[in-house]
Amino acid sequence: MKKKSLLAIIISLLLLNFSFGQDYGDFPIITPEQALNDLEILHQGLDKFHSGMYWYTPKDSVDNAFKEVKKKINKDLSIPEYYKLIAPLVALSREGHTNISLPENIKKTIIDKASFLPITIVFLKEQLYCILDGSNLENIVLEGKEIESINGEKPIEIAKKLAGFLTADGYIKTSKFTDLSNFSLSLYYFYYYGNVKNFTLKFKEIEKPILIDSLQLAEIRKNVKNKQAIKERKAKKDLLEFKIITSETAYLGVHSFSNPDIKEGSKEKNIENFLVNSFESIATNKIKNIIIDVSENSGGTEGNESLLYSYLGENYQKYKTVRAKTQNAILDNGVDKPIELKTFGFLERTFVNKKMKDGSFERREWIGYGLKAFKKKPKNAFSGKVYVIISPLTYSGGSEFSNMVYTNDLATFVGEETGGGYYGNTSGYTQELILPNSKIEVNIPALQFVMNVAPKLPFGRGVIPHHEIIPTFEQYVNEENPSLDFILKSIEKDK
Repeated sequence: MKKKSLLAIIISLLLLNFSFGQDYGDFPIITPEQALNDLEILHQGLDKFHSGMYWYTPKDSVDNAFKEVKKKINKDLSIPEYYKLIAPLVALSREGHTNISLPENIKKTIIDKASFLPITIVFLKEQLYCILDGSNLENIVLEGKEIESINGEKPIEIAKKLAGFLTADGYIKTSKFTDLSNFSLSLYYFYYYGNVKNFTLKFKEIEKPILIDSLQLAEIRKNVKNKQAIKERKAKKDLLEFKIITSETAYLGVHSFSNPDIKEGSKEKNIENFLVNSFESIATNKIKNIIIDVSENSGGTEGNESLLYSYLGENYQKYKTVRAKTQNAILDNGVDKPIELKTFGFLERTFVNKKMKDGSFERREWIGYGLKAFKKKPKNAFSGKVYVIISPLTYSGGSEFSNMVYTNDLATFVGEETGGGYYGNTSGYTQELILPNSKIEVNIPALQFVMNVAPKLPFGRGVIPHHEIIPTFEQYVNEENPSLDFILKSIEKDK
């Protein structure tokens, strides 16, 4: 059987599992006609404007998935029911920059009135742990306990069901587990199952299952505050950190590439100055090893990932192509007012990009970012041993930096697989599409960044570390950095 046909069948089977039997509460209703009109707009938006829509999922598979959903729209639906039905269609993009969300008024009603599983959680690899217990239970400690099942389902089974609400790059599983952390699992559990009266949880360290009543968020917060079983998190770290750990080793924590966030959340205020000063200190102190921590770097301002890379590697063509499918797309279902999505302004369209025969636009080399890794080699470039710490939170620009370093064999990677795809991503010039009847919001990115990387990793995966380090629950709660500890021990061992 051909791969495309098999994928289409799998998608169809997944969509057949959809049920309208959940109790979501009292929410606005849309008619079948309105739902079908919104579905047509969504299909056109993803097809006409999303430049990477078919990078991982073939067009015929996407079209078949839309047909299966269309068959199921045969009665009035509440907005949450409709959201549950169409969210997996957006997830077929397999692109984390593509998002779908409920209207703000619906989200507020859910937060104020819905009942939830009253705990916060974290996935460490595929193991699920309770972080905070907001239940009404007394005289029992659930924090730190591993959860083996919820209402008879294993955590991995639940994660697979809730994955339809979440977008992630390619076939990377770790980022979806991360997206379900804290209270997100409880929230998406409601999106999938609706109001559930109670939950039976089986904990690894407790012999018998525990019955927990679902609660509204206000009561959950109150219970968590009263219990205070887990100490409060540490103060927020600076987004840019530099420290000399030993006479031979320095640490650079580059936790964001966003210029606005750095200006607001770092005493350094400017990443370019931070790097100049840091690498000058590295050169002055004759540092032999540097540890670059991008494990919390989800990207930011384009070009900053290349700026950091320029201190480590030689210049090369970073992107094979940077492409936009179209300059503008008209979405028209024949009933509602047509919607126009635009990509570039006049200057970008005219001077930065070249129009191709098929109507798409590709970035050309110019005085701006272009296709090269960087414009000028900085002073005090480093030639010693480099270690890079990564995680599922390493995304977008953080992932591009990792991709560049990995493909050029410039570092040893430690931690967990990155959340961003090794072969590129679709992001930038994102347009918000509001479906006219349901008011559900979909963010559709316009630029497909195809990275110029060697085929060292499976297609659809992120950078896979040379040394995988999964924190224990205690390390996670205490905000320790086991990857950093591993690197320091390795350096000491290799002396």
